[in-house]
Amino acid sequence: MPELAERGCQIVDAYFDAQRCEELLGEVRKFQNENKLTEINRPMKPRPLRYKVIDGHQIEQGLADIWDLYHGEILDIVTKNSGLRLRPLGNQQAGVNINIMAPQKSSYRWHYDRNDVTAILYLNSVEGGETELYPNYRILVGQNRGSLLQQWLDKALLLPPVRRLFGTRMRVEPEVGKLVMMRGNRCWHSVRPVIGDVERVNIIFAFEIEGKNGGTSEDLDTYLYTTKESGTQDPNYSK
Repeated sequence: MPELAERGCQIVDAYFDAQRCEELLGEVRKFQNENKLTEINRPMKPRPLRYKVIDGHQIEQGLADIWDLYHGEILDIVTKNSGLRLRPLGNQQAGVNINIMAPQKSSYRWHYDRNDVTAILYLNSVEGGETELYPNYRILVGQNRGSLLQQWLDKALLLPPVRRLFGTRMRVEPEVGKLVMMRGNRCWHSVRPVIGDVERVNIIFAFEIEGKNGGTSEDLDTYLYTTKESGTQDPNYSK
């Protein structure tokens, strides 16, 4: 059984070779030079959310190769390795993103994803910027992630003593062509601060089980893709 289906996380080193990553990175750099990207800055403890993002709408319009990867090769591998009937996220903006994290000032807060399976493709190697995660570390109750019971269970599991006792913490270094696949809504994860002098660039592909509602959340989308104030303190629980 593939590790993704059995353990909730699977790492494939050098899934793409350096040449293919360089080609994709070149497309991203060209788009970045020609367009003003949204820079998100949400101060919080213990780890702020700060990064630049190219969202799914922009990728469909301006980065066809990455859009095709999302609906083709990456969808195929996550479907095969998860054993689930998956489809691209119904929320196009959130379905595929490119995260660009500047050195010395970028990180990504701890969170669960809204979707069932997430794949992360690293286009370059940098110092710091490791993805930290606890695979299969959540008790899900029904479809309503905003329920009080779900919030209570999450808070209980995320207490440091409980995490140390029951969680398995992994740290994944960003390296050229590495692919990380995980059960996003069951995996507590974050990105450590980027150091050195090179931007960290990776592509996030989000998938849902067929028949789900599309991952739409106005508060969460506002939080992740705009500089406006979000209507909730914790967008993980936006309905």
